[in-house]
Amino acid sequence: MEWLTDPWTSEIMRRAFAEAIVMGAAAGALGCFVLLRGLAFLGESVAHTLILGVVVAFLLGGPVALGAVGAAAATVGLSSLLAADRRFSVDVSMGVLLPSFFGLGVTLIALTDGYRARLEDTLFGAILGVTDLDLGLAAFVALAAAATLLLAGKELALVAFDRPMARAMGYRVGLLDLLLFALVTLVAVVALRAVGNVLLTAMLLGPALSARLLTRTLWPMVALAGGLGTLAGVLGLYWSYSSAVGGGPAIVLVVAMLFALAAGGRAAITLVR
Repeated sequence: MEWLTDPWTSEIMRRAFAEAIVMGAAAGALGCFVLLRGLAFLGESVAHTLILGVVVAFLLGGPVALGAVGAAAATVGLSSLLAADRRFSVDVSMGVLLPSFFGLGVTLIALTDGYRARLEDTLFGAILGVTDLDLGLAAFVALAAAATLLLAGKELALVAFDRPMARAMGYRVGLLDLLLFALVTLVAVVALRAVGNVLLTAMLLGPALSARLLTRTLWPMVALAGGLGTLAGVLGLYWSYSSAVGGGPAIVLVVAMLFALAAGGRAAITLVR
């Protein structure tokens, strides 16, 4: 029982648990749409473009979360302008923004004092340093994601499964794409604090892949992916608390283990049948 309760006696760990739970649920649920749309590159690209906002926040002495939100807004705005041209897709627009934002961000980090520690936190997360602003942003993102899935979930699902049909039915496919892109970007801002730039894609796709193996329809998949993301966040922090493993890497390793269990279970069921 002490192993279960000791981490919750620390204010730092309680904040980390809250961040991990909200981040895991939101990233897992939205990751299903990223997976079904074949937009794996989107999560990786967004994570890299946010680096610039984080670095600018460091330089100005402001909250990291606000810097990341600013970079997210710039990413969404510029990518939507580029993608408005039918000759360019979202992936193409991100392919233009990624090296530009990431290169400028890394250059600015190298020009600041203590850049190594800051670069490490940015790349691999610093979930034990979560602030009230980080928690408030995570709660806002989770509520926004839940409201979007409640109000426009059917439309997003139709676009994911049958894009021409959605367009034929009169839905504004481009606007729905932008909505999904904006939500994924906000989730990336939250996950950046928890697991860092390098490991963010694992939080978006890992729970969704596991849920895809264990479910047959979309909404059970979304619910299960959100639950698996939450479970990975909690178990990863317990692991981190009892060992020398960092919080972000521990969470992502749990995501990988859950996927291995899901794949093994699926394979065993297939063999039995």
